Amino acid sequence: MSQGLGRLVEIAGVAGAGKSTLVRLISQADPSIKVADFIHARNPEHLVYELHSAPRLLPILIRGLVLRPRLNWPDVKLLVYVTEWSRFLTRKYEYRHALTLLDQGPMYALVRLMAKGSRVSASPVFERWWNQMIADWSRRLDAIVWLDAADDVLWERINDRAQPHAAKNGSAVDGQHFITRYRELFDEVFRRIEAEGKPTVIRIDTSKKGSGEVAGEVRRLLDTDSRASGSIPW
Repeated sequence: MSQGLGRLVEIAGVAGAGKSTLVRLISQADPSIKVADFIHARNPEHLVYELHSAPRLLPILIRGLVLRPRLNWPDVKLLVYVTEWSRFLTRKYEYRHALTLLDQGPMYALVRLMAKGSRVSASPVFERWWNQMIADWSRRLDAIVWLDAADDVLWERINDRAQPHAAKNGSAVDGQHFITRYRELFDEVFRRIEAEGKPTVIRIDTSKKGSGEVAGEVRRLLDTDSRASGSIPW
């Protein structure tokens, strides 16, 4: 359990794996389970987190202005989000004694930043920040639920989804490259997590299971994990 917080569980996976659907089903089934809010760049109350992150992120941001392609605004928001989200959650009373789900959480954000393959992410200063954030969040997260599915299933879901996606309607070759790239980066993150000794990584294949079945399975597994570790039960 993170200091000042209840249990933090990140729901992670490649696009199309069913992250947001799982979070919605679990939180609807039990209102005591919280879904973590994000740091919103346009919310004046959240400006303090952006300012607090500036000294730590300044070396990366400077390189982001020089190296091409430059960091865009979504990239900057992800940097702030990973750096400051723990402080943000700790200051919110509703997360202090609850089980909180993180949809597209910090590990996902770290993978997304690296997956873009920009020159900034290849710089030593970014690599140091990336490694430190993995170590910090490994200590703060109690579990990561990793959702995956067969490549053809993921590709079909990406193209069938209503919301826009960068890989949507591209070629099958591009889709395979996108899926493989994200999966490889998550595997690297999980290897680093294993070296840290925590958090627990729960792997679920959603290829042949309905959303309700997956939600029930995840709830049972997390409940078992909480009882085994002595953490706050559901």
